Amino acid sequence: MAGASLLAACGSAPATQPEQEETPDEGVARATPIPTISGTIAGCEIGPKAECPGADFSDQDLGEIVLGWQQLDEYGREGADFTEANLRGALFVGTNLEGISFEGADLRDANFRLANLTKASLYGADAAGADFADATLESGEFKEANLSGAKFSGAVMKGGDSTRADLSGASLRGVSLLGAFLTDADLSGADLTDANLTFADLGGANLEGAIFCNTKMSDGKINSEGCP
Repeated sequence: MAGASLLAACGSAPATQPEQEETPDEGVARATPIPTISGTIAGCEIGPKAECPGADFSDQDLGEIVLGWQQLDEYGREGADFTEANLRGALFVGTNLEGISFEGADLRDANFRLANLTKASLYGADAAGADFADATLESGEFKEANLSGAKFSGAVMKGGDSTRADLSGASLRGVSLLGAFLTDADLSGADLTDANLTFADLGGANLEGAIFCNTKMSDGKINSEGCP
């Protein structure tokens, strides 16, 4: 009886509730959100055909994020899209633009110094007079782009595709064009001093008036015929 009285006074111990497993939807809801590109940066509404001449995007991260082997754009994060945008004279100094599309864009006199344009596409873009000095343009696409008079000194363009691109009068001093495609490109008057063209495809390229000085040609031989 004493035992019964004690249980009556203290009450029965509550039954232990089994832990409930978290559902996949609940896990996603609690996950850290994937960052997305803001709709407006530097006063420019990001998107195809954007009108942002002279905008300053220096040191911004506008590139695509990669998680393992997947692009995170499937999860809500895409890089900026500047297809057919007006970016004449815009500043992209030190900007991450990896994988971004500038197809058909107006990039005349834009400044891309020290920018990361790895795998970016400038297909058909007009980048005459643009400054790409010391930029990384590895595996980029420049097919049919107007790059006349552009500055690429110290840039890395290995593996890039510049088929039928206009590089006339461009400064390519010290540029790595290792394995690049320059098929039918216009390199007339271009400065290729100290450039590395090893394994580059120059088939059909216009090299009239190009400057070769300590230039490593596609066959690995040094061409110094244009040295002062």
